[in-house]
Amino acid sequence: MHIIGKIIRVNTLPPIDKRESNVIYQVAAPGSPTYTDYAVDENGDLKTHAVVDGTIPLELADSNISISDAGLLAEGILSQAQYNVSTREKLDQKLEIPLTEGNAQDYPKIIGVNNNGAVAKLPAGDLGKNIANSSLTTVAGAGLTLGANWTLNTSGFYYSVTGLSDKSADTTFNRMMVQNSSGQLSWSNGKNVISNYPLLLNDAEKTAWRNRMKLSTENYSTGTPRIDVLLLPFIDNSKNFIQYTTLVGLNLFVDNVSSNAYIKVKRVKDINGVNLSVPEEYSVDNFTVMQNFPNNLNFGINWSTKPEGYYKVFVTHNGLTNTSSPELIVKAGLTYSKFTGIANWTSLTGNSTITDTSISIGQGSTAQTDHLISISDINAGFMVSFTVNNSQSNYGANFVGPFYGGIYGDDGVFYGFSNYGGDGSWIIYQGNLLPNRNETFHIAYYNGVVYVIAESNGVTYQQFNSTFNLQPRRFYLSRGSGGQGSLTMNVLGKILFS
Repeated sequence: MHIIGKIIRVNTLPPIDKRESNVIYQVAAPGSPTYTDYAVDENGDLKTHAVVDGTIPLELADSNISISDAGLLAEGILSQAQYNVSTREKLDQKLEIPLTEGNAQDYPKIIGVNNNGAVAKLPAGDLGKNIANSSLTTVAGAGLTLGANWTLNTSGFYYSVTGLSDKSADTTFNRMMVQNSSGQLSWSNGKNVISNYPLLLNDAEKTAWRNRMKLSTENYSTGTPRIDVLLLPFIDNSKNFIQYTTLVGLNLFVDNVSSNAYIKVKRVKDINGVNLSVPEEYSVDNFTVMQNFPNNLNFGINWSTKPEGYYKVFVTHNGLTNTSSPELIVKAGLTYSKFTGIANWTSLTGNSTITDTSISIGQGSTAQTDHLISISDINAGFMVSFTVNNSQSNYGANFVGPFYGGIYGDDGVFYGFSNYGGDGSWIIYQGNLLPNRNETFHIAYYNGVVYVIAESNGVTYQQFNSTFNLQPRRFYLSRGSGGQGSLTMNVLGKILFS
């Protein structure tokens, strides 16, 4: 409790540094009968003033108040006036409590403070910035560099990265972004992703995948190979040259430059038809695929190096192999006992000599049989075979003139061989020039394709055509005028594939 001492009457309150302590100053203007009391305690602080006759006291003037608080004094505030000035300066820097709802466009600034308490204005748009709402730039410090594991949870919403440049042709961009089951992101060269991808596919999707791996000009088969017919179904292995066999079936257009496609032949019976306890297996290195005839596959073997017997053919492509095949008979000096006989030669012009199965005609002569191949034969698939000899041991001045032979229909379409000159050369009809005189011909039809096969002088020739009218066919032989000798056709007969 402060104890106030003596009373001092003055006309004006003395300045702070001139006042006594522990006194009451009674202040009255000169000639005024009324006094106002000001108490100064022992510290020199002006504590209060008296109230006279219940009237409102005078406002305390800044110059009439002293400061004794040690904290204020340490800051250099020695008077109420200095305190008020400092307070106003600080109040001028204070913000009022906002009542208006705003946005970053209308109120683009916020207050930021550094570690020393200094403040500055900052863009309001930076408040709450993150990878989802920032326009990241190449400005220093604007990158996303994290010092710890970080998770971006999209909560099922779509996040898009747009505007990236196309690097499809840039070989340095050879990595892909990958993710594990926990959502962690990293990069990969794609090896595991691509090699394991087929495990995710069902069979139909795997087929579609394999089809898409073909070149634009390819149509490789993707299903299991199947062999329905062998053309030829017999081979004479007394001939020391490569003889070709055409496989007809399904899924036979294989990638013959790939190691996953190969052909093997297995001898399953000896020449007497006795099953071998362990089939003998031989690999085929020489085979040709035909894109225009995707269900045909052609291979060649010098069968003189293989034992006689009954063989089956197995094609493997993409790890898939046919379960069986028709039998291929391999025998030296083969006779065509499987052939049925032919009908009679019924239409003849000019000179001819006829035996049971052969006919020889002279200059300007023609010959044909009655219908050998019926519509039902065509639907089942068939093969006819015959031999031709122009009876000339050399070409030079000895030739028989233009001639051709094969099968002929009432529609006027002919399949077989044709010779157009005096040099003894032969041409498979609608085919390429053959450099040597052909001896044996086979004409077959199966599943929409007609085959003309010729064997002569150590060479096998083949031709394929996808047009074959459903008309009955007959054997036909013709020889033009001029030349020497005779032209002989020996008809071996036909085989049905059903």
